[in-house]
Amino acid sequence: MTLCNVENSKIEHFPPWHLQGDAFILNYWISPSFIQQAQAFRLAPSPLGRVVQVLLVRYHESPVGPYDELLIMDHPLLSKKRLSSIPKIYVSTEASVVHGQNLWGIPKELAKFEWQQHEQELVCIVQFQQQKMQIHLKKTRGTRSFYINSHHVPASMLKIQQAWQGKRYQFSPQFRGRIRKLANVHWENTQAIFPDFSQARLLQSFYVPTFNLVFPQATIKDK
Repeated sequence: MTLCNVENSKIEHFPPWHLQGDAFILNYWISPSFIQQAQAFRLAPSPLGRVVQVLLVRYHESPVGPYDELLIMDHPLLSKKRLSSIPKIYVSTEASVVHGQNLWGIPKELAKFEWQQHEQELVCIVQFQQQKMQIHLKKTRGTRSFYINSHHVPASMLKIQQAWQGKRYQFSPQFRGRIRKLANVHWENTQAIFPDFSQARLLQSFYVPTFNLVFPQATIKDK
């Protein structure tokens, strides 16, 4: 089961949520042709192309326990006056699916995550239904890290709006942590699970060895 009905859901942990873990922030420049090819993933159109982020997260602590997460953070051009959104996301536990959908309107789907460590390279294997894909992440050998806080990011980028089952959800997560530069990213066999970001231009990306994240209560309105 990948989608959960509100009527059948049991919400046990209400916001704000406080989460801790480590993550990868993958920044990509996507072209209009890439957006067209990935239209099944509901990326906002752009005539010139723009930057989007892929986040691969390992939550070690959360109100519903540890879980893994892969998502696209879509930041449309400010000139379009559209807020950021999460058009595609997989998580590793059903509790995260249920709470994410019903509390924030995030279209979470249940997938299996497997991790393999090879010296400086980490491989994440994501299985959704009968399909598997791999993400190879190569860390830099240096240990230098930089402090980052959500206060350093334009507020407009942190405002997220989701449409889910006839309602609109709006919220602004807050975070703090340390980041390191990531050396390289390689995608394999994305199939129909995820856009093929090997066809996009990888910009400077980062490994986040530790972070603290707060998900506040969403403002919910009828469409």
